[in-house]
Amino acid sequence: MPLSKTPYLRDTPKTVPCTVREVKRMTTKSVVVTLDPGLNLPRFRHAPGQRLTFSLNVHGSPCFRSYNLVNPVGQLPQIAVKQVSEGGASQLFNEQVQPGDVLEVMPPSGHVYERKLDYTAHHIMLFAAGSGITPLISIAHHALMARPDHRVTLVFANSTPRDIMMQFELERMAKSSRFEVFHVLGDGATGEDLSTGRLDHAKLNRLLEQFHISGLPHLAFLSGPQGFMALVEEVAKAQPTPLATRRYSFMDQPFLHLEDRSATQRTSEVSVTMNGVTKIIEQVPRAMTLLGAADEAGLAMTANCRSGICHRCKAKLISGQTLQKTPAATERQVEAGWILCCQQRPASGRVEIEMG
Repeated sequence: MPLSKTPYLRDTPKTVPCTVREVKRMTTKSVVVTLDPGLNLPRFRHAPGQRLTFSLNVHGSPCFRSYNLVNPVGQLPQIAVKQVSEGGASQLFNEQVQPGDVLEVMPPSGHVYERKLDYTAHHIMLFAAGSGITPLISIAHHALMARPDHRVTLVFANSTPRDIMMQFELERMAKSSRFEVFHVLGDGATGEDLSTGRLDHAKLNRLLEQFHISGLPHLAFLSGPQGFMALVEEVAKAQPTPLATRRYSFMDQPFLHLEDRSATQRTSEVSVTMNGVTKIIEQVPRAMTLLGAADEAGLAMTANCRSGICHRCKAKLISGQTLQKTPAATERQVEAGWILCCQQRPASGRVEIEMG
């Protein structure tokens, strides 16, 4: 099947050709796709919760679409795709992509899991609904491998047993005494009150009490519909000892192709923290640099040039994605995780930076 490469724009992120090695069906509406980047495999070593962005051409419309990595570190990159629409990229992966196809893929991106969590033993709780399992399973893989004293508990909500993505992998992982999965099914297939129907305040309170592990700090990662995550956050905060939570959002695709006719968002929200004070700049055009956006918002961001030479506008990229506007005028590089605000423009729905 021909999958044409999206035409590059001047500042389109660079992709790597990856050969599809396997397409394995998980449910009637979801597949796991294994990719082989060849000699570029070292560039695809990922951190927990990261994703790949594909440059696709769907029915003549160029677009970027991102999907979460679900493979353990050290294996060929795998993504899991649930079909959510007719005629879109998710249908392409579920019905057309096959072994031997070559796809254009950007190396892993995203930042969800803090490495400092591995400095000491933790009880990591994962709350997923439906395809929300995809970013969390790599967190589970990593946590079990990172420390022999990490404990991982997954609460996984689905409508029916047939909808459970990654089921066989979860069953394999559950053989570890440090990993436990608790399924909540809307159709009542479990026959038990706590695991039947929709999660609510009462059920979540009981689950948090049931899976509490004394002596370990707890941290919860959330992934799924906004209402699902908001409910878990509300209950977590109301605990006698509030449970810290971090959410993963599917709403924010890291890149927006300027020729994507299906896309409506052309601006970004930019959060800038300077000297401990945070300012939100709304509706920043994606063609504008972060320094330019700060100027228009009346934010006095330090800079002695606009060409990437002085490095005084250096900032730490906390979340979101940016693209370089033009090649920098100097070969001097910034540290990993940092950007020059005069050279970078927003490329995701929200960008959060902290000035150095």
